[in-house]
Amino acid sequence: MIHPTAVISPQAQIDPTAEIGPWCVIDGPVRIGPRTVLMNGVAAYGDVRIGADNHIAAHTAIGGRPQDPAYQNEPTRVEIGDRNQIFEYVSIHRGTVRGDGCTRLGNDNMVMAYSHLAHDVQVGHGSRITAYCGISGHCHIGDHAVISGMVGMQQFVRVGAYAFVSGHAAITQDVLPYSVAFGTACPAYLHGVNLIGLERHGLSRADLRLLRQVMHLWRDHTRTAQSVLDHLAQRWGEHARVREIMAFAQASTRGVLR
Repeated sequence: MIHPTAVISPQAQIDPTAEIGPWCVIDGPVRIGPRTVLMNGVAAYGDVRIGADNHIAAHTAIGGRPQDPAYQNEPTRVEIGDRNQIFEYVSIHRGTVRGDGCTRLGNDNMVMAYSHLAHDVQVGHGSRITAYCGISGHCHIGDHAVISGMVGMQQFVRVGAYAFVSGHAAITQDVLPYSVAFGTACPAYLHGVNLIGLERHGLSRADLRLLRQVMHLWRDHTRTAQSVLDHLAQRWGEHARVREIMAFAQASTRGVLR
């Protein structure tokens, strides 16, 4: 169903089971998948690809021009997967050629009101971005991560899978998978293991004990990051979750919160 007040580009491809609410603007080659609902006043611009069963609340803006002075109208896009909930006044800008040209939101995510996903942001699956968050350009958020309210993330920062970032935190370095980043002063710091979240996702007690030991090592500022990595490789290098943490840290360009 398309409301008669909606403005729809002839280039748009809208599944007949999708719902487009009052005063929406669909401008350009926007693709909207089955059963996706756009509430009133939603705007989508340019090459925007939205999958199935998404709910996009009032006055959300998707596909706007990147807030990057180097952007010169190159053809870039936004890709949104399936079953996402995107709430009021969220903005998601399209990618730039300094990234891979695409801003991506995976499946089963929740992006709460007034949050901003800048150009080239990559969000995995099952993550939650709480209200009033500012996710700067080129940031990556892993699967099942939680970003609490009013968090600010600096460009190119990564948040690992199953991590939890506490409210009002200023994130200027990478956040390890399975960890908690805490602190309203800049920069935030590694607080420990995301025990509550990991229990909810069914991790075993043995895994939780191991991850607590790993995070304890990362918080030891008498060690260098490399010495911690060497210790992890020697003691638990065969463990899949430890290998994931090590690979994440070794790939960091911003440094890892400790």
